Amino acid sequence: MKFVQTVLGKVPINNIGKTDSHEHLIRIGGGEVIHGGNDFLMDSVDNAEKEISLYKNAGGDTIVEMTPCGSGRDINSLVKLSKTSKINIIATTGFHKSELYDRTHFLYRYSTEDIADLLIKDIEEGIDEYDYAGPIVRRSKGKAGVIKAAASYQVITEIEKKELKAAGIASVKTGFPVSLHLERGTMALEAVEILLQTGVRPDNIILGHIDRNPDLLYHKKIASKGVYLIYDGPGRIKYYTDEVISNLFKNMENEGFGSQILIGGDLGRRSYFKSYGGGPGLDYNLNTFVPRLLEIGLSETSVRNICCENARNAFSNKIYEI
Repeated sequence: MKFVQTVLGKVPINNIGKTDSHEHLIRIGGGEVIHGGNDFLMDSVDNAEKEISLYKNAGGDTIVEMTPCGSGRDINSLVKLSKTSKINIIATTGFHKSELYDRTHFLYRYSTEDIADLLIKDIEEGIDEYDYAGPIVRRSKGKAGVIKAAASYQVITEIEKKELKAAGIASVKTGFPVSLHLERGTMALEAVEILLQTGVRPDNIILGHIDRNPDLLYHKKIASKGVYLIYDGPGRIKYYTDEVISNLFKNMENEGFGSQILIGGDLGRRSYFKSYGGGPGLDYNLNTFVPRLLEIGLSETSVRNICCENARNAFSNKIYEI
């Protein structure tokens, strides 16, 4: 039986239900806080628990938590949140865009193979409780179930190429997918090509933030590679309106790529969480945006695939079964 790997262990894919494919629940420090300020500091477990309750009450079952190494990742908090909320949480190993890592960071010093080995250990042995912030490594019981790599705006830096290759090696070894941060939705085809050259299966590649570049022809070219696309911008009007994003869902469905589209929130700031006094909140997609997809003509089957079936396939292990 196929499975996804959550922080509490392996879960059969038929049990993951409605899935937010790109989210942030906890961030206790790291590069985004240093660069972006306290709005990125999401260090309250109580507030995360309240926000998860909103998501659960809206019908949500699984959250893919995409905070990677060196970005305030806190595996012990994720394990606690999953236990108390009864929500599946898939944790991440891997890295963000290179500008968030100081040149003294091990990304600049370790070989690609050594970095890949760390990612594999996060998946097979457990995520380091100290998030690789020092010489001591203590493996938690919570394991990663997805691998993150990144590309910058209109460029893939040399460090990001190393990230991508290391992520690819880890994916080929473990069977788990690579999910990409694509700044403003750029460099998708180039990043996919690096992963494919590393031996990653197309259906083990997931592209985040791609709806920030809402060019239908571009999306069709990307999807024709056989990869998954996450549309994770609903409710954040400063990027694009829900009209633009919902039309992307509809148009990609009409073009025959409906089975490759995922939905997420990417609410990686305090000001996006109702529990911190902001919005739209973790319940927005299920309570507001998904009904909009039905209103503009997507079938209930298509919407269910977007929320459930596609994520089961995208985040399942492609080598092993339970």
